[in-house]
Amino acid sequence: MKSAYSLRRPVANVYLVRDRDRRLRRDLLAMLAVALPLSGAVLAYIWLSSQVWNVGYEVLRLERVLEQKLEQERQLTLEAAELSRHERVEASALDELGLAELGPDSVVFAGELE
Repeated sequence: MKSAYSLRRPVANVYLVRDRDRRLRRDLLAMLAVALPLSGAVLAYIWLSSQVWNVGYEVLRLERVLEQKLEQERQLTLEAAELSRHERVEASALDELGLAELGPDSVVFAGELE
């Protein structure tokens, strides 16, 4: 169903000229000039706050890793101290390697070799 507004009629006024509304364009550009920096600032704030949260979570994760590494270092230090005890090294040399204790007559000084 066609209405009176949907029909195209010839214009009877020949002096009537359709012109662009320059004020509308200027208003749109002014609104864009205000809206774009504001929206950019809001997006930058959101991005920065998300980065702060991500860095915070990363710091917490790295602190947990550091605690694990420190505990592992403590355990390895204790193990190294246990393995390098003089009595243990001596017993290992005697039993596993078949070495014997040196007596006073077994020592030869470098000056005596000549």
